Amino acid sequence: KNFVILLIFILISNPVFLPQISSNSNVTGNGITIAIIDTGIDYNHPDLGGGFGDGRTVIGGYDFIDNDSDPMDELGHGTHIAGIIINIAPNSKLLAYRVVDYNGLVKSSDVIRAMDLAISDGADVINLSLGSMSESNELRKSIKQLTNSGIIIVTAVGNSGPIVGSIGDPAKYEDVISVGSQYTDEVNSTLAIINIDSIEEDLIGLPMIDSVPLTDNLNAELKFVNYARDEDLIGIDLSGKIAVAKRRGAEPGDIVYFSQKESNVAKNGALGLIIINTMPGIIKGRLLHPGMAIDYKPSIPTLLITQEDGEKILKYIEESNSPITMSFRNDNLTNFVSLFSSRGPVSSFYAKPDLVSFGEQVNSTWLDNSYKFQNGTSFSAPQVTGTVALLLELHGDLNKDQILGILGPSASPLTNSYNLYLPSTLQGSGSLNIDKALQSPLSIHQSQLSFNLGNQQPTNSQLITLESLVSDSLEISLDHNLQNKDIEIIFNSSTFVLNGKESVVVELNNNLLKSIQESYFDEFRLLIKTNYSNTVFTIPISTYFYTISLDIENNSESHIVRILGIENYDQALLRIYNTDNAEVDEQTFSFNEEILLNLSPGTYWINAIVSSNDNFEFGGIEYIVHPNSNLSTLDSNYDSSTWIYVIITLVSIMILIYYTRKSSL
Repeated sequence: KNFVILLIFILISNPVFLPQISSNSNVTGNGITIAIIDTGIDYNHPDLGGGFGDGRTVIGGYDFIDNDSDPMDELGHGTHIAGIIINIAPNSKLLAYRVVDYNGLVKSSDVIRAMDLAISDGADVINLSLGSMSESNELRKSIKQLTNSGIIIVTAVGNSGPIVGSIGDPAKYEDVISVGSQYTDEVNSTLAIINIDSIEEDLIGLPMIDSVPLTDNLNAELKFVNYARDEDLIGIDLSGKIAVAKRRGAEPGDIVYFSQKESNVAKNGALGLIIINTMPGIIKGRLLHPGMAIDYKPSIPTLLITQEDGEKILKYIEESNSPITMSFRNDNLTNFVSLFSSRGPVSSFYAKPDLVSFGEQVNSTWLDNSYKFQNGTSFSAPQVTGTVALLLELHGDLNKDQILGILGPSASPLTNSYNLYLPSTLQGSGSLNIDKALQSPLSIHQSQLSFNLGNQQPTNSQLITLESLVSDSLEISLDHNLQNKDIEIIFNSSTFVLNGKESVVVELNNNLLKSIQESYFDEFRLLIKTNYSNTVFTIPISTYFYTISLDIENNSESHIVRILGIENYDQALLRIYNTDNAEVDEQTFSFNEEILLNLSPGTYWINAIVSSNDNFEFGGIEYIVHPNSNLSTLDSNYDSSTWIYVIITLVSIMILIYYTRKSSL
């Protein structure tokens, strides 16, 4: 009896709750089938139909771990995802495919088999809240084939943030919709926002477990105290100041507990303590531990921040001629991307993530008719998946580009306290806005643009399609918020009228106006307005500036590649990606060696990494081979897993330099 009473209490007091669902009760995902490839689904949960098979919510599936037709969930992850989707698209049908074993591991071959079976079973949309930092070219090829056939695949970007370039497979593929996580109001007490008067950006700190809570805004001068050891504080008065200390000690074997740091600076009068992580990423950390002093008791607010943000703070302390004042506070955090959410970039030819949604403290269905709060991008992705189902019901048969052309431009861009857009490498187009997506009068694809410019290739053009979704006459105007004086953006036209469900292709030319001395990155937004409402739709535009460029000449037998902008180099590596079939090839050349490529008809993204005296330069070009070339395809015998991360790292460094410079203005 006690068990039954407890169960009823849980069902009543902990229903699935999401920060947003559709306000349009006429669009419910009816007629749309969604495949969840995950840990299976506990289909007996009353919120998920209370059964399995025809006439139920979960109408089919397969268990690739036990190799049977019963995809019952034993870990809970897939069940949680199912509850989120059904909460947004309550009349959609689900297919459950169990590919995650009892240890939480999954094989890419099982994912491929599950996707193939899902298509045979009638899936319209596939949710993949799983991933890996290891590359699988077979998985990429399989996903490209499915999306080319019209299947929509939604993926979670992963939880390897805040490290840049940390999005793995399959979320980094250009053919999927990749979703990151943002905070909700439910987690205000677990975060603090840090503002420094000379940095126009918000830094996020994690209050340490057992720390004195931050109840009011704390405004004070910063003082760096090295590792906050006794010897670091000799002759230092911290009265009325906020101490900044590095994690751990000066030598690898040194142990300086968090409690020691907090106690030492508090005794010297500090109002608060910021501890800088000394390795990539961030941990929660705690002050109370077995090795602490017997009489120790936390007495001041203590935060832990990332190594990257810590270096920013130390840089400004070092360079400032006057005391640096800062504040940290609790605040509305819905404008922040979760620290754990994996970051881009993944390529200079396209951007990831595509958008973000709420992934903190998401309450949804769990095993044994229960509910559970969970954190992670795994639970952001199904919110987008559910919205895709609504859009498919509303508009009929749309492909991935058309769907993303609605979701991306209608997303709500996230900004910091200074009203500056957060980088698209964090948020993509912005935060999922379900109602705005359902009310959107047009699909704009591509939903994010990337340009590659160089001194020898100062012009790059991209095409976007404006596709009306309404029967009425639709007036459209284009503008932008570009502030970089090095470039200009030109449209072939900035105003359009679409009558009925017409579409128009717009050419955007990005022109470099002067020679650049070093590679860097810039970002702005394309602004689209219509007469349908006062809503402004936006598209992030990234520009990669390179000091070297690639020039390709097509002769009768092959394609000759020339690297421009560098007089000499030790070695050049070319990575050639065929966007039509996801084939990858890599070749390495020395300076005196002629670079010849045999390419079949298709569109290629070609990246070059050039090394010279231990320095690296990076360039890229999109290259189209037309069908009349009659050239053979390269046989690929190269492992691409190493160099793709070198490319991502170099692009990431450019973006980090850009935002560091921007924040110092």
